[in-house]
Amino acid sequence: MALFEAQLILPCPQREVFDFLLRPANVALISPPEQGLYFVDAPEIVSQGTRLKFRIQVFGQVQEGEHEITSIVDDTRIIESQVKGVLKSWVHDHLFETNSNGEVVVTDRIEFEPPGGVLGLLVTKNRVLDQLEDAFEHRYVRMKKLLAKK
Repeated sequence: MALFEAQLILPCPQREVFDFLLRPANVALISPPEQGLYFVDAPEIVSQGTRLKFRIQVFGQVQEGEHEITSIVDDTRIIESQVKGVLKSWVHDHLFETNSNGEVVVTDRIEFEPPGGVLGLLVTKNRVLDQLEDAFEHRYVRMKKLLAKK
């Protein structure tokens, strides 16, 4: 399994960031526009057991995917797992904690396994990592603009 990890510190309440990311519309809002993330089937607010069907452009193709929210712990953790998608596996662990300065630390930890076969020759671990790096850089810039208190 490959691992991607990124972290963002925001000067706002932990619950505010947690609640923001429980809304699929907000996740689409902070995603890079070139990915064209579109939720085909998603509630206004996710809960444990929610399945999210979406379309996204990755590796030059529009792909359909489905993730399930497998765990929500208070305002500290959201885990989503791939049910259907290009990769063999995908688990996204969103972690939230407040640091000693009263800021929220958001950690995104994604474990994934690239596809096998011919597709695996194109969709390599390094290509996925590069795409995640770019996507989360964009995502974090957007989150700072939308959530950071002035």
